[in-house]
Amino acid sequence: MPYSAKQLSPAELQINASNLLVFTDLDGTLLDHDSYSFEPAQPSLKQLKLLNIPVIFNTSKTLMEALELQKKLGIEQPFVVENGSAICIPSHSPLQIDDLSPLNVGKQQWNIKIFGPSYPDICQYLSVLRQRCQFRFQGFNDMNAEEVQLHTGLNKYEAQLAKQRMASEPVLWNDSPEQLELFIKKLEAHNLAVIKGGRFLHIKARLDKADAMRWLNQHYQQYYQHRFFNLALGDSENDRSMLEQADLAVIIPRKHAPALYIDHPNCSLAPHPGPYGWHKMIQQVLHSFLTGA
Repeated sequence: MPYSAKQLSPAELQINASNLLVFTDLDGTLLDHDSYSFEPAQPSLKQLKLLNIPVIFNTSKTLMEALELQKKLGIEQPFVVENGSAICIPSHSPLQIDDLSPLNVGKQQWNIKIFGPSYPDICQYLSVLRQRCQFRFQGFNDMNAEEVQLHTGLNKYEAQLAKQRMASEPVLWNDSPEQLELFIKKLEAHNLAVIKGGRFLHIKARLDKADAMRWLNQHYQQYYQHRFFNLALGDSENDRSMLEQADLAVIIPRKHAPALYIDHPNCSLAPHPGPYGWHKMIQQVLHSFLTGA
């Protein structure tokens, strides 16, 4: 099914660069699916920083992984981790929000909002399900860093960061489709959701990337007292809700599978996978906003 060829114009949404929020997936989108490189996106990342447009990670990665990437990119912005399970806001951010939990990471201070059950609670329930129903699966809690490294392609240090979780568990499913259907029903009855990512099933609270995007957008609007528009970029099924509910959606084509299809009136398909496609689409959007073309 083709994507709409219609281009979103600033006149249609009365939008400009000062009220844009960029929500981006990481793996396969801003980061190359195989190498995890972001180098082709660097020119656009630098331009967004100069324009004071927030680049907000909305990812399945953990807080520690996202912090490591922010350090490499030289940015310090709010971000969403573990497929919408938690939101992390730097302590110096103007977004001062009640009911957040402070967290010190080295010299950095962050305020954290966790939606749903904690990581230990999720792992405990998964253990109960495995014993009761004999499901065959392997989660990060079952793996050491070397096993996570083997299944993800991360290096050992990155695998250790990926194991430091707050509110979701990635799972490799080793059982039948019929058992998976039963597994999902059991989790849903326990108020948990299963999100299919590029490599793993993610067990988490029933809130998703779209919920987190709306939550942050609302707080930006409350603080700055004007409307913000969401540009979302993603490539996988776990990005669907975020993409479908954004004002502008960009599908990044996948290297090893057909491109995701969503039903959205203002959706574009990037010309290339990964960070190069990300860069090209950011340039197209910024050109439209800055020139009115």
